[in-house]
Order: sequence, then structure tokens, then C-alpha cells
Amino acid sequence: MLIVVVVLLGFSELGLRTGLRLSRKRDEARKSQIIGVQGAVLGMLGLLLGFTFAMAVGRQDARRGMVLQEANAIGTTYLRADLLPPGHPEPVKELLRRYVDERMIARESSEINKALFLEKLRTSAEIQQALWLHATDAAKQSPTPVVVSFVNALNYLIDTDAERVAVGLNYIPPTVWVLLVFVAAFGCFTSAYGSGAQGARSSFTSFFLPLLISVVISMIYDIDHSLQGVIGVSQQPMLELKARISE
Repeated sequence: MLIVVVVLLGFSELGLRTGLRLSRKRDEARKSQIIGVQGAVLGMLGLLLGFTFAMAVGRQDARRGMVLQEANAIGTTYLRADLLPPGHPEPVKELLRRYVDERMIARESSEINKALFLEKLRTSAEIQQALWLHATDAAKQSPTPVVVSFVNALNYLIDTDAERVAVGLNYIPPTVWVLLVFVAAFGCFTSAYGSGAQGARSSFTSFFLPLLISVVISMIYDIDHSLQGVIGVSQQPMLELKARISE
């Protein structure tokens, strides 16, 4: 946020000083054009902020939904482990307990520690492979519909894992952020330019407007990167599942 504030304040000050030079020239024709340009740029900025905000909220909702979906998938697989032939239920349940721990750590480190995130993804894949070996052995020992139901639940768990990873890494593209900051900087420039062209320094255009825009951009970034800021995605479904299967 600090970088955005400095950039916007800098463009605002530049626009103000440029406008003050214009006010001394008394160029009324150019002054009349400023209002139109200022309105167009700020209107474009409003559209971009709304568009980016909608993108960030949509991604956060998808991540929140995937937490619940994965918790349900693991919980269903855990319950259906009791349907497996003797020798399989307890090892499968122990693997699922480990799997929950690995998935939670992977989620918490996805935006902070990439090396740990990749390590936990590899460990999760290894646990999935071990679970699949149990599923194939059980199907060979007892090819019944109840065993098939466990296999289907495990398939859904694996698919959900891949989907949650993809959703978790789906951020607003950097190009959009660059465009947003560029338009915001130009909007602050034109607003301060118009104020300076009238020969007066306005606290709103030179300070409060850049600060307000910076706060909005920072909030959108916070929503998009749910682990680096205040507005996060709750892991409560996974925490409840962990407590339930650990009893």
C-alpha cells in the first residue's frame, strides 16, 4: 500500500504544479478541456476498480467454497473407509488424518513460503498414492458395491485437491494491477491539474483522493491475496474435520 500511496501522491503533486503554471498563463481554452478529461479518467478508474473488486471477491468466494468442498470430500472418504475389508480401515484413516494436516499447511504456506507449499503438495500426492493402493487392494479382495463407493469417494477427493490448488493459485493478473495503478495515477494527476489550473491547492485532490484510491486498491489486493492481509478465507471446515476425525 505504501508504494501505491507514494506513486499517487507524487502524480498528484506533479499535476498540481503543472496546473499552477497553466493558471498563470490564463489559457482559458485549455482550462475548459480539463474538466472533460478529468471526468473521463475518473469514470474509467471507477469502472476498473469495480471490475477488479468483482474479480477479487469472486476468487475469494471460490476459495471459501473449495475449503468446504475439500473438507466434505475428506470426511466422506474417512467414513467410507469402514466399508473396506479388514486390514484397510485403520491405515486408511491414519493416512487421511495426515492428509488433512498436510493440506492445511499447504494452504497456509501457498502465498508465504513457496518451497514449503510445493513440499506439502508432494507429500499430499504421496498420501493420495498410498490411499489408492489401499483402494485397489480392497477392490481385488472384495469387488463389491460398498468398496466401489469408497473408490468413488477417493476419486472425488483427488479431483477436489487438484481443483482447490488451481483455485487457490488463481490471482488477478499482474497486468490488471499495472493498468489499475496507471489509470489511478493519471486520475490523480488530472484532478490535481484541474485544481492547480484554477490557481488553488485543494486538499481533497492533492491528498485525500490519492489516499482514498490507495485504500481501495489495497483492500482489493488484500481480498485477492487472502493469506497476506486482514481479509482471509476461513479454514474452519478443515479445522472442524480435523477435530472430528482425531477423536
